[in-house]
Amino acid sequence: MTKFFLFLALVVVIVSGCKPEEHVNPPKIIGERTNQQGMVTQRIILEFKYVIDRLPVITPDGPRRITHDKVNYFLDEGKMRRELPIMLSVNVKAKNYEKCWPVGDTNQWLAAGFDPIGNQDRLHFVLFDENRIIRNNVFEVISKWESESSPYELHDGNHTLILKTPEGLMRYDVLADKIIKIER
Repeated sequence: MTKFFLFLALVVVIVSGCKPEEHVNPPKIIGERTNQQGMVTQRIILEFKYVIDRLPVITPDGPRRITHDKVNYFLDEGKMRRELPIMLSVNVKAKNYEKCWPVGDTNQWLAAGFDPIGNQDRLHFVLFDENRIIRNNVFEVISKWESESSPYELHDGNHTLILKTPEGLMRYDVLADKIIKIER
């Protein structure tokens, strides 16, 4: 009977330590659209949090843990803030996007970021508006480590993306979805 109570006490201690730990990073503004007077009219806000679940399993390395992360994007228009669930679609790896830019004279946005795995030589790109993903692409670029400057630049009101690729400089038309090699 004593062994049973010891076992029961051990289970209670283990299970009580299984409460998930939630870690929330402060919201981060990753893009802004301004009007002709320079006033911000829209912001893209990234919220990232992760939860650590402790499983009631003891291994030789200690209690077992599983980490889940949750990424949310919001469109903030001053008094109104809406979630952009489209950025969590299966076609988009949401955590890869570090920065967003408004595409001039449209209601569209461009998001770009590097694949966190590897040499950061894969640029993830998404063109979206508040209702849908218009397109997403992955470009092979010269990594940040191999180049003295950024492997991409935006021009023409963010309509043109200049890429430094292993094949040379490329010009990508964001709206037309066309890529052209730049001859020097």
